[in-house]
Formats: sequence, structure tokens, C-alpha cells
Amino acid sequence: MKLLILNGPRDPRAAMYPTYRGTYRAHPSHSDIFPEAHEVNQLFYWFLDEGGELGVVQDIQKALRFAELLNLHSTGPEHFEVVECADMHTLSDSGGAFLGYDISAGFNNSLLSWQLHPSPDNTELPPAIRELYELLCRHYVPQLNRQGLFQTSDIAAACLRSMIALQDLSPNLFEGGNLRNFHVLGLYRILSGSGEKPLP
Repeated sequence: MKLLILNGPRDPRAAMYPTYRGTYRAHPSHSDIFPEAHEVNQLFYWFLDEGGELGVVQDIQKALRFAELLNLHSTGPEHFEVVECADMHTLSDSGGAFLGYDISAGFNNSLLSWQLHPSPDNTELPPAIRELYELLCRHYVPQLNRQGLFQTSDIAAACLRSMIALQDLSPNLFEGGNLRNFHVLGLYRILSGSGEKPLP
């Protein structure tokens, strides 16, 4: 089981789309208001050790406890949640609440964090590329669900193929490097079992 502990937007551009709940979101950090021996910081070091650069962990109970403590001691609007990532044709092992399908590379990058809204810089593109780029966006934006993800893996895979084809015509059109490193991931929010309901 591959688990992520995720919060809100990761950077200013992503903050423009606060409903997005895919893989490209903020990871936990050290809590400076508590001593090193505090449970929240001990869990942070566990997260670093097990999760590594990608932030992928497997211990569901520790992940849920860490998210619970982070939210309990938060002074802002942040809300951490534990999300299971599954391959596009694999169901959730945890029985989590389905969020949608993201197009992600390495579990911490996404082609959907900008919600497929054309960049203001697209006016600099050759007219034919600009037309195809805007057509792709117009076609797929309405198919994003309330979490800013695709509802089916087939639509997510078709979007990825379209983006790869367009980037082959216009290298570096989309951020993220080689788009063939991206894959469709099903995301499922794991509930704590305490009657907690999925966020809207």
C-alpha cells in the first residue's frame, strides 16, 4: 500500500486552484513549537525515514496518527489527510473514499495541479499549437470532478496521451519534463474510523 500525507497547495500557482486534491500538495514538516521528543516530531522523523524523497509511507496507523496530530496542533486552515495511491486499474487496498484519478510522476508531481487552465504565456505559441493547446484544455477541464481530478481512469489516460502528443509537437509546452514518466493514479482518502466524513 502506498500512502501520502498531504495538505493544501504546494506553491503559489497551485494555490489558485484550492479544490485540487491530487498528489501535488504540501507534505508534513517539522513542528518547531514542540520538543524533539514530542510524538508529532517523532512521527515526522518516521515519515522522513520511511517516506524518503517521495513521501510515500506504508504504515496506515502511523500515517493516520501523524495527520491527526498535525491537524490537532495546526493554527491555520491547513488540513492534512492520508491518501492511498493505486495504479489506474487497481482498487483501493484500504477501502478509502474515492477522490479521483490524477496524472502524476513520482507520487509528488501532477499534470492536473493547474487544473488544465491555459497559461497566460500561451499567446507566444505558434497559432496552430496554441489552438490545439486551448482545444485540449476546453475538452478536459469540464471532465474534472470536484477534487480537480478525473472521475475515470480512461479519461485520465486519454488526457495524458493527448498531452504527450501535443508536447511532441511543441517540446516543453507542459511543465514536468518527459511526460512519459507520468502515470494515471487512483487516489483514495483514508478515514480514521472515528466517524470522520470526507471533506467536500
